[in-house]
Amino acid sequence: MKKVYHLDADEVPNRVIIMGDPQRVINLSLLLENPVEISKSRNLFIYKGYYNNKEVALASHGIGGPSAAIVIEELIKLGANVLIRLGTVGSLKKEIDVGDVIIPTGASYWHGGAGLGMYFNNICPPTNPSYDLVYDLIKEINNNQIRYHVGSIFSSDSFYAEKDYIDILIKLNFIGIEMECATLFAISNLRGVKSACSLVTSNNLIKGTKGDYNDVVKRIAKIILNVITSN
Repeated sequence: MKKVYHLDADEVPNRVIIMGDPQRVINLSLLLENPVEISKSRNLFIYKGYYNNKEVALASHGIGGPSAAIVIEELIKLGANVLIRLGTVGSLKKEIDVGDVIIPTGASYWHGGAGLGMYFNNICPPTNPSYDLVYDLIKEINNNQIRYHVGSIFSSDSFYAEKDYIDILIKLNFIGIEMECATLFAISNLRGVKSACSLVTSNNLIKGTKGDYNDVVKRIAKIILNVITSN
C-alpha cells in the first residue's frame, strides 16, 4: 500500500531539490551518481542518487501553489527535512537581468491563495526561508561568481492574470514574481523542516526581455547540491 496519495515512492532522502518542470528533474538527475527513478506518478518525477557521497533527491512539484503543497507535504511524510526549490522567476527590477539569480528572503501571496487558504484559519503564516540555507546559498553563489540579488518576491496563483497586477507589485518593491515559494516556506515552517529557494531570472517584466538561461540553471543546480550535501 502506498504511504501517500500521489507519489509512488516509499521513502525519499532527507535532502531534496524541488522543481516545477518534470523534464528539468530528468535532465538534472544526470548530475547525480547512480540516479534512480523512484516515482513518476502524474509525471511528478522523483530521482534519488548521490552527490558528494551523500544521498539526495530531485523532485517535480508541478505548477502553482496547490500542486506544490501536495508534493511538499508528501515529500515531508516520506522523509524530507531539507527542501530547496530551483525555479525560474520574472524580474520586477530593471537591474535584474535574464540569467541573474534571485535568493528570496521572503515571499508574499494573495490572501487565501498559494494553496494555503485552508491551512491557517485566517492567520497570516510566516513565509520566510531558513536563513542558514540562504546564507550558504549566497556564499556558494559568490564563490562561483554568478550575479545574484536578495529580496522579497511575490508568489502568484494565476500566470495569465499577472500582467494586471505588475504595477502594484513594483510599487510594493517586490523584486520578482513566481508561483511556489510562499507555499514552500509556509508549509516548511508549519512542519518544522528547512527550506529555501534559488531562482533563475527567465524574463524582465520591466524591459520586456527574455533569453536563454538554461546554462545558469545547471550551474545553480550544482550549487544547491553542494549546499545540501555540505553538512
